Amino acid sequence: MIIKNADNFKECVHKDDLFVCTFGYEQRSVFLFERVCNFEFSISPLIFLMEDYSEYPHAAKKVAQLKAQKKTLYIQKYEDSMAVHKRIVETVRTLMLQRDSLVIHIDYSSMPRSWYCKLPKLLGEILRPTDKVFFWYAEGDYPEEREVYPSAGIESFSFYSGKPSLNIEKKRVHVVALGYDVIRTQAILSITDPSYLVACYAYNPERDGFIERLRQVNDPVFSRSAVKVPLYVADFEFMVSKLCELANEFSQYGDVVLIPDGPKPLIFAMSLVPDMMRKEKLEGITCLHISRNKDHFEVVDVTPNGVVYGFSVCGTHS
Repeated sequence: MIIKNADNFKECVHKDDLFVCTFGYEQRSVFLFERVCNFEFSISPLIFLMEDYSEYPHAAKKVAQLKAQKKTLYIQKYEDSMAVHKRIVETVRTLMLQRDSLVIHIDYSSMPRSWYCKLPKLLGEILRPTDKVFFWYAEGDYPEEREVYPSAGIESFSFYSGKPSLNIEKKRVHVVALGYDVIRTQAILSITDPSYLVACYAYNPERDGFIERLRQVNDPVFSRSAVKVPLYVADFEFMVSKLCELANEFSQYGDVVLIPDGPKPLIFAMSLVPDMMRKEKLEGITCLHISRNKDHFEVVDVTPNGVVYGFSVCGTHS
């Protein structure tokens, strides 16, 4: 899997490319789709709808417009990751039969992590050397009136990827990604009880007060961390490389357990590490995913601020 940063969204999108997106409760969920609709050329859309989309005016309005244009839309539940993966792969395979090369754009800004994290591996297994897939993330702003980020809580942990060593004599190093949800982070640490904690956080240095606020709310976590790793959220290529380097380094001392959280690019990068490390044939590097608590989760509308980060994965299958 070869990952490269992508800088300019508009310059990367071309006529007849496949564009995959999800409309949900965040206003930013329709942002990139509206942008490509304003281009002078047409794109092929594959649009998923969260099952509660009709409760949110921005999504309901956009869906009504698309239905009037006879566009096909797919309503999915939050937990329907396998159905989403199947639909995307089938659509890509169909287009590959019609074209010598294919470019796919996936807007993961408002997708659940169980939907987007598997896509590089799934698509990487079928794409040809002439094909390419881009993943795009639209940065957003939270409502200013909120002084405290609401907690999404924890429903459960699930094994996501990797291969544990199963050696009970080995120590464990927990690499935990941080965001604003410090209640959730404290719950993660309470359950996992790490003996050696590595805290990772991603930030955009151009956002005033962002990193200061992040450090402030996570001060209790930083105080118990053996290592603190800052990552630039827009540099996806480096994030993956640095996290792989950490996993490789700490695997010498014991099993490495990665627990992604925080902003989606950091969740995405950390989730890819075990698959990226497989070529090293290392055991003991695993990734756990956390599902949010349905009863505790509180919807927060995130509005796009115009900043878009991206990366590409080239096809290697022949």
